[in-house]
Amino acid sequence: MICALPAARDRLPLATLLALFVGYAATYFHRADLPTLAPLLMHDGSRQALAAALPDIASLGMLVYAFGKVCGGWLADRWGGRRLFVFALAGATVAEALASLCTAPVGFAACRVAGMLVLGCAWPALGCVAASVSPPVRLATVLAFLSQSYLLGDAAVRATLAAVVGGGGDTVAVLRTSTIGLLAATILVGSVLLLTRPRLQAPPQAAAAGAASGSRVGAALLWLALLNAALASVREALSLWSPTVLVAQASMPIDDAVAASALLPVASGLLALVAGPVADRSARTLFLVTFVPALLGAMVLAGLALGSFASPVAWVGLLCVASACLVVPMSLASGVLPLRAGGATGGGLRLGIVDGAGSAGGVLAGSGCGRIAAAYGTSAMFAVLSGLALLAAALAVVVMRDRRGRTEAAPPHR
Repeated sequence: MICALPAARDRLPLATLLALFVGYAATYFHRADLPTLAPLLMHDGSRQALAAALPDIASLGMLVYAFGKVCGGWLADRWGGRRLFVFALAGATVAEALASLCTAPVGFAACRVAGMLVLGCAWPALGCVAASVSPPVRLATVLAFLSQSYLLGDAAVRATLAAVVGGGGDTVAVLRTSTIGLLAATILVGSVLLLTRPRLQAPPQAAAAGAASGSRVGAALLWLALLNAALASVREALSLWSPTVLVAQASMPIDDAVAASALLPVASGLLALVAGPVADRSARTLFLVTFVPALLGAMVLAGLALGSFASPVAWVGLLCVASACLVVPMSLASGVLPLRAGGATGGGLRLGIVDGAGSAGGVLAGSGCGRIAAAYGTSAMFAVLSGLALLAAALAVVVMRDRRGRTEAAPPHR
């Protein structure tokens, strides 16, 4: 079954979209536990081996996560996005529950790898369902709404886990809280998606039209994959290391640093929500909301690399601005752009390839940025992130020119 775009409809299936929103937000009970566990483990003398291995575990998890997205895209086109989405939530629940029982690095890493592998299927499955129920002219708007799930979900989970830590909770309490959240989401979302399953599939001619869009789709996917990899590297670095940076540079308590880091996805979500309808207006506005925020983000990160700020408010504010600037183009590169790329591959597989490349780029956010900061300082880490954001801005120009060239070269629609 190929993930296809439907004909325009007057009304959106809100129950299905809300279920996808809640479900993907809940995936951050698995993905956002490491930023909370990192400062806890560093101050836990009995788990220093696990603390030392955490950067490598994070990198390994992101690599497996990237592979899971490619596999998830392939499965979503053939198995169906709804079932795959619920399967991803259920698998992450089991992995998080087993991780709470592990104290050694090997056991924890195995649980992490298993959880990230199945969780990688969630976003391609979500995109495949969203594309099958949304009018093409509103797809960027719908995906902008759904992108809030990983931004606000990240924030909500961090705030929840910060409350657990603030109440005296240890690493086991954090992991058990995440398990409960994932289990509740699996039951709720699975029930809603089952009850709202459509009787008819999307029209097959939409997939045939995509298959006839030209042979340049391979190059388009390559540029999109590189763009998303650069953007995701910066976003994941800010997401993963912001609590540690705030503790080290702004002298914030651990629970306050974790809670403050939740402001990054909140600020990012608000800006990305506006970008969706703007991107749906025209090709020009789509380019502007892809290129300009990436360039501004590079400038802010360069300021963090060059400047020295004593105020915790300044650190939190600039990190929020940088995160928001990078998330806006990332929400487009990992969603509407690959779904609209066309070609013989299904929409789910295209989405999995591009978003998987973004997750692979996020490996830099795990081990790479941690090692750069440890060896050369925080300023060096922000300088590298600024360079990646600048590269993303340049790639946005290439992506949009390639997209315009494919549009102009395509035969007229009859």
